[in-house]
Amino acid sequence: MVGQAQSWPRIVMEEWAVHDLFIYGTLLPGLRLQAQMQGAQCLGPARVPGRLVDVGRYPGLLHGQGSVSGEVYRVSDAQLARLDAVEDMVPGDRAASQYWREQVTVQAGALAGQPVWTYVYNRPTEGLVPIAHGDYRRYIREVGRDS
Repeated sequence: MVGQAQSWPRIVMEEWAVHDLFIYGTLLPGLRLQAQMQGAQCLGPARVPGRLVDVGRYPGLLHGQGSVSGEVYRVSDAQLARLDAVEDMVPGDRAASQYWREQVTVQAGALAGQPVWTYVYNRPTEGLVPIAHGDYRRYIREVGRDS
């Protein structure tokens, strides 16, 4: 009985330690970093407020007028920590981070009206090409680029 009582809180923590994350770029299915989302649960397509820029081999989400297309996933603490590293986010050090994880409210689609995490580009944007329609998959097709 003692062994069961000790393992119960751990199971509950693992079961409830989940986060909803909006992705919009190379982590999307079919794109270059899709394998990083292995084990995450897709909740569906969504749009969040903001705008996209072309950073080179990936997009960057910025605050501002517009709407960005992507998908919402449910991820564990461990998955979120791994994705922070993939996105070059240094916890506790925004200045050292290329992307910063922030909460935004979903405008439409999966979890509409709910807060979710996303990665906001955290470097200078002067000279970066805007992705006016906010859809990275569409953009890479338009410019003839692999993800």
